[in-house]
Parts: sequence; C-alpha cells; structure tokens
Amino acid sequence: MMNQNKVIQLNPSQCYEDFEGWGTSLAWWGHAIGSWSQENMEKVADLVFDVDKGLGLNIVRYNIGGGENPAIEHNTLRPGGDVPGFQPKEGQWDWEADQGQRRIMLAGIERGVDIVEGFSNSPPYWMTKSGSVTGAVDGGNNLKDEYYQAFADYLSAVVLYYKEKHGVIFRTLNPLNEPISAWWKKGNIQEGCHFSREKQEKIIDELYQSFRRNGITTTTISASDENSMNETIEVMGKYTHSTMEKIRQVNTHSYNGDQLTEVRALADKYGKKLWMSEYGTGGSAPHSHEDMTSVMELANRIIQDLRILRPAAWIYWQAVEDEGANNNWGFIHADFVHQEEYEQTKQYYAMLNFSRFIRPGSRIIITPTDQSIAAYDEGTKRLTIVVQNNQEQAEEIGFELSGFTWTKEKAQIYETTKTKNFQQATIALGSNGFRVKVDGISVTTIVLDDVTINE
Repeated sequence: MMNQNKVIQLNPSQCYEDFEGWGTSLAWWGHAIGSWSQENMEKVADLVFDVDKGLGLNIVRYNIGGGENPAIEHNTLRPGGDVPGFQPKEGQWDWEADQGQRRIMLAGIERGVDIVEGFSNSPPYWMTKSGSVTGAVDGGNNLKDEYYQAFADYLSAVVLYYKEKHGVIFRTLNPLNEPISAWWKKGNIQEGCHFSREKQEKIIDELYQSFRRNGITTTTISASDENSMNETIEVMGKYTHSTMEKIRQVNTHSYNGDQLTEVRALADKYGKKLWMSEYGTGGSAPHSHEDMTSVMELANRIIQDLRILRPAAWIYWQAVEDEGANNNWGFIHADFVHQEEYEQTKQYYAMLNFSRFIRPGSRIIITPTDQSIAAYDEGTKRLTIVVQNNQEQAEEIGFELSGFTWTKEKAQIYETTKTKNFQQATIALGSNGFRVKVDGISVTTIVLDDVTINE
C-alpha cells in the first residue's frame, strides 16, 4: 500500500543564503589516481569535478603531507595514505614532491573547482616525538614543543609555493585534523596528530604569526576539524577570544554528535563562516557497488546538515576509495595499487541527486520534513527538491508551491533506487504544485526550471 496523504508546503523565506558548494578532500585518492595515465586520470577527474559529465564538485581540500620517516622498516600507511612531504629532512626542501595530488587538484581547477583549502594531518616526521607521522606512541601530543614555529613556517611555505608556482590560492588552511581524538597512535594506517586544546591554540597562533611574517594575506585560518560536532563545541567553545579572532572559518566533521544547532550558534557568535568539512559513510552491508545502506546514510546526513547545521559548504571525505579496502565508502572505487580501473558506486548516483542541481550560490530552503531539502538558484531560475525515502514502502508526496511562479507544464525527476541509477523522467505540474511518487529506499530529485519567487 502506498501512502498518498503527505503534502509539503515549500516556503521560500525559510532559508539560508550563500551556499558555496560541494567538495572532497584529495587525501588519499589524489596521490593514487594522480599517478595514472593522463587519459584515465582525466576520466576520473571528469566524473568528480565536471558539472555536465559528473558530480560537479567545486571545492577541494588539499592534504599537505608530512611524509613518513624513510628509516621505518615497515611502513604501515594504507595505499594512497603515504602522502609525500615537501621537507623530507630539516633544512631540505623537495618541491617536486606530491605530484599525484597536485595533478588531481589542477585537473579539478580546470573543470570548475573555485575554492581550495589546505589542511594537515601531521607535521613532517622529524618534527614529531615518535619519529612517525602516524601519531604519538601513547596517542598524545606528537609535535615537539620546539617545532611549533617550524611547523607553521612549513605550512606557510607550501601556501606560498602553490600561489607563486601554480597560481593556486588556498583560501583557508587548517593545521589540524580531528586533533582532540586519541586514536592517532604510532603504527596507524594514516597520518594523524593529536593536539590538546591548549596546543591547538598554540599552533593556530604560530600559523597566524607565520602568515604575517611571510606577507600571506590571501589565505586565512580554519579550525578545528574535530570528528564530531559535540567535540567541536567542547573544544572550540573553550578557545580564547584571541584565538577565535585569528580564525576565519569554523570547520566541523559530522560523523557523530547531535549539537548541530550549537555549532551553528558558535559560528554565528563570532561571525565566522561554517563548513561541514568532512563526512563519509560505508553503510552497514558487505562490500558491493550496489549497496543502498550507504546511500541512505549519505542522503540523510546531507539533508540533516543542510537543514540544521546550515553550512556554507558540504565536503565528502574522499570521492574515490580504494577497491582493495573492501568496503562501501566513496562515490567511485578504484584500484590504488595495480590496475588503472574504477567503477561508480550507488553513492555516486545519490550524490548526483544533490550536487548536479544544488549549485553554488543557491538559496537553501528548509522544508518542514526531515526527509527533504530544497534549493533555489536565482541566476538560473531553477527550483530543486530532493526527497529521501528510507522506508521499503513507496510514497506519493504532494508539494504545495504557492510561494513560487513557474511557466513550464512539466518538471524533470531523477531517481536513484535499488534498480535505478539517477534515472530521468518527467512529471506534470499543476496550478499549485505537484505530486510525485518516490520509491521505497530511494533518493529522488525534482527539478523545476523557469521559476520565480513571489514577492
């Protein structure tokens, strides 16, 4: 039986402005895919960054690698995770390092990426107490006390290099990544470095001073990229006023936590831009490119974040995952080690439901149901509505659009379900809105063109 009684009224005044777009971190897939042949690398870049051929992600987070200690006999870093650093030894620089990630970043910019953020998972190994970028032996602070200024200057040097050599300006730079977490221990499979709250404030201050010494004015500081929104409040809520003044942008991950409104309030209190700077999911099912559990988690997270957290940008962890990891994370699975092979997952098509049509500059409209979100693009006069149905039963939903005027008789719909991959169809528009059937376990996008908002 189908539920046919639901009607949603869309109010264009229930909204927030200045949405900047969608993005991905380049760790670790940039390092891996960037070593592929030009032809295959460009195919993947099209799928991720081109708005007509792919997802149209317009934001990248570039990982400034620390570079693992070459003296370690058994390198534990996962495929792609061994991101090269630019300073392999104290006093020695290698600006030819990290060519793979650089190729992907530049390919993204060619395809429409217009915002770049730099971030660090760990200082160079020789600045660390453990002698490894994977973390401290005990999971504690791993940056040696005497190297805080050197680490800040290292990050500044990378900012200057990319601006002067490649014309790439990092709009923001975050020296931290999930810094309060205690799981960054030596022997980890990825770079990581714990910073206590006091040490976070210290490196933020050192980076601020380094920017000033080096005349860096086009890059500002973001923080703190904690794993959960509750940790963001716990840590950044106790930053001093002086530290907050040195930060332009609040970054939070949304893997966990329920304090979305509190994070929003924190950013508003200090007049800071807010990003949801990292989320990824693999669902709960065994490895399968057709997995829908991860699709449902992805859609739910995007909708809740846009409705409640209201970030200026929404960033997925890494758009491309290693097929050898045998999980359901990522929009694309690729062989990071052997063959230049890749395949889109169900998450890829679900992300298309959002990123293809909710574009930078859109007004995000908050619907009265937590299973949908809408956006209006004044430049293109396009109204987009995305609906998630996480029940097995299909639904017929009505949308009442008295706050809008349109000229078309039909709208386009795009469906991602167990059997459909972003499949296109049309529905009729009425005088006051429309009704649409959404399949069970699905993400459906409805696109209305030539729409204006009634004054």
